[in-house]
Amino acid sequence: MKEIRVAIIGGGMISHRHMVIYSNIQRNAEKLGFTAKVVAVAEVIPERLKAWGEQYGMEEKDLYTDYRELLKRDDIDTVDVCVHNNLHTPISIEVMKAGFDCYCEKPAAASYHDAKMMVDCAAKLGRKFHVQISSLMTPQTRAARDMIANGDIGTPYYVNLEQCTMRRRPGYDLPEFTTDFYSRRIAGHGPSIDLGIYVIGQILFVLGRPKVKSVSGFCRREVEIDQKLITNADGFGVEDICDGFVKFENGVGFHFLSTSANNIKEYAMTYILGTKGGLEFTDTDTVGGKFARNPGQRKMFGGEPELRFYGNVGGRVINTELNCDANGIVEERLDPKMMLYNDNQCMWLAYKLGILDDTTRYNTPEIALEQLLITDGMFLSQEEGREVALDEIIAKSPTLYVPEMEINGSLHKFDVAY
Repeated sequence: MKEIRVAIIGGGMISHRHMVIYSNIQRNAEKLGFTAKVVAVAEVIPERLKAWGEQYGMEEKDLYTDYRELLKRDDIDTVDVCVHNNLHTPISIEVMKAGFDCYCEKPAAASYHDAKMMVDCAAKLGRKFHVQISSLMTPQTRAARDMIANGDIGTPYYVNLEQCTMRRRPGYDLPEFTTDFYSRRIAGHGPSIDLGIYVIGQILFVLGRPKVKSVSGFCRREVEIDQKLITNADGFGVEDICDGFVKFENGVGFHFLSTSANNIKEYAMTYILGTKGGLEFTDTDTVGGKFARNPGQRKMFGGEPELRFYGNVGGRVINTELNCDANGIVEERLDPKMMLYNDNQCMWLAYKLGILDDTTRYNTPEIALEQLLITDGMFLSQEEGREVALDEIIAKSPTLYVPEMEINGSLHKFDVAY
């Protein structure tokens, strides 16, 4: 059985979720036909690195405060990048330049420009590249995609997507998260991209990835903050509301609203309207999928992702649950290879091994690019005070990645030329 040797860059919160997934891959290795072993980790904060190594029983020789030293190893098959948003681009590019295929945590980057650099680097150097978008890897998403492709709801014409919370600003309302989440320099933006990659990416995927025509946006920070709770030297620099409307070239209209702090109830509402029927999405996955949980552990927020169909049967108006989770369990029992489509890291490793190729894997880097065109468009529209077109969004997409960082007391300037 093939064992893939993985190195992780970044020992923060998300790396632990990835470790749970790797342990579940090991547990299901016989069904998958491969397994994975994490053999090295790099983390710039020494105390965090030491704790990480102790938690997972790794030897000191496999722990690095300088990821560049990790990339010199010749016994690593692939690298998993678990750093924060605006470090994804420079570190992923250096990983690929060092000769490794790269798996990157979401979002791909904070801007289309930066994510395009990663995609172009992979293409030029012949590296395999994948972005974590767990919302795609669910029976809910597959059922919605298939129903739309089969014409079960007729012609889609409108999408509504709202993900609204009262007080869930990571690092501020939720102190268990790093304060980098509200740093404009490190995070780039707030939930519009951090959760937007999940929910916008899912919509793009199930609709067959329609092309953006134009975008209007309203993106601000408005809810009061207490400066005594701001512990990041960069201050609080990201939005708490992002609202926008997208017109696709195929005529579909798409409304998106995301809040991390509002003065009204918390709710999520996602639906697609078609000429013959509609689909309502509940509990879209934004927490890494089932493999990101230990056996028997419940989903962090809400229930399992489900889908409800509204339409007409024999002239009668109906609505019915599609039982996505239950049907997905049966689907996986009948064909264990469906696990490759039910988890990001399973899909990535299968792609790395050649079990899946560019025609059978989900092209998560391209979907991530398309999501960033939408969010870039909303922020650009806010700045310009008007609707903006696709070509303008691409031309004005900003450079947001961090150009340098301190490693072991010295300043390292990232080399993103490829």
